[in-house]
Amino acid sequence: MGAHIMRSHVDRQFVREVEKEFNRHYPFLKIEFLANGKTRADAPAYQGPDEDILRSRAIHLLRNEIRINDEMTVSDLETALQSVFDYPVQVLRKSGKLWIGTRMTGNWTLKQQNDQGRELI
Repeated sequence: MGAHIMRSHVDRQFVREVEKEFNRHYPFLKIEFLANGKTRADAPAYQGPDEDILRSRAIHLLRNEIRINDEMTVSDLETALQSVFDYPVQVLRKSGKLWIGTRMTGNWTLKQQNDQGRELI
């Protein structure tokens, strides 16, 4: 996919689907793609027949290509996503009403991070 991933409308929507699909599995975590060190601007809502196709692609990417699972560490996920999209990625954890970075706990598994977020609400 490479660096072009967020340049077209459909590609931005694919990134959003990846973010949403990840959050379906880990509701107290979220992934955020960064551009030039800043959070990417949210793309406008997309309504159309391609939405199901984009969701299917996102599911395939996360399950079959990256193979996310409860034992994967945050840093491994960030590295895998960055290699696919060629954009920096960060995983955030819910802490009360805030989303906080997980850099200091990047060696924790996705399950550990998600469980910690659940405990902090």
